[in-house]
Amino acid sequence: MTWLAEGTSAMVVTPIVSGSVVLLISAFVDPLFGLGPLLGVFLLCASSWLLLRFRDPPRKIPQEPGLLVAPIDGTVVVLRRERGTHHRPASGTPSGKIREDLGDGTWVEGGCSTAFATEQRYVAVEDEREGDVWCLRIAVGALDLQVHRAPMEGTVLAGEHRRAVGNLPERLRWVVQAAGRRVEVIAHLVRPRFGLTPLAAPGEPVRRGQRLAFMSTTPVLELRVPADAWAPETGLFGGDARANGQEVQAGTTVLFHALWDAEEEA
Repeated sequence: MTWLAEGTSAMVVTPIVSGSVVLLISAFVDPLFGLGPLLGVFLLCASSWLLLRFRDPPRKIPQEPGLLVAPIDGTVVVLRRERGTHHRPASGTPSGKIREDLGDGTWVEGGCSTAFATEQRYVAVEDEREGDVWCLRIAVGALDLQVHRAPMEGTVLAGEHRRAVGNLPERLRWVVQAAGRRVEVIAHLVRPRFGLTPLAAPGEPVRRGQRLAFMSTTPVLELRVPADAWAPETGLFGGDARANGQEVQAGTTVLFHALWDAEEEA
């Protein structure tokens, strides 16, 4: 079913078939003390919700150079400058630099914000000159599409699925690089989760707006980009959190513009 997200057909078809069978049995064999029709209607209603939740209609992707597009459907709730304070240990990190007293696992002092080499801890900054990344947070609603898309054309450097630890929820982290510039996408997940289907792998080239993954339960997604390379779309500003609650569509809504001459690199 091309109108459904990849890997979700069985989850949608199963309640449709089950509900139809239950209704047929209730109508021609035995209503099961009146519970059969109720169960059949419930299954068909559930399948209708799944059809809305797991749909994946085609999108018209902007082709102008130097743009970052929304990685998921939802509402922008936060737009702020941040800086990294700690990062996850990489292979070869001396054990003496690793700290385990900060919570949420092991960390190393200092950030690597614009490199996005490993997962990081961030703090918001009031003075924009102290923040080296923009963080844009998108809240995903109950009926928003759950298909994650690449914000820019490039190569997937990281596709990490991390389990819940401490105060951090289960999450999926993507890093995409193009011409030496990187962006990071972190999707926070909640359970019960009905599906998680990666559609791209580290090392693969991706187009802007190409599907990266499907997750059935993504309430929040964060996009971080280097502040010296990208500027937010002016229409996003507004309100105390510097975000005006704009609704965005994955692959089509422009979120950031390049600060360099993108025409020359195109």
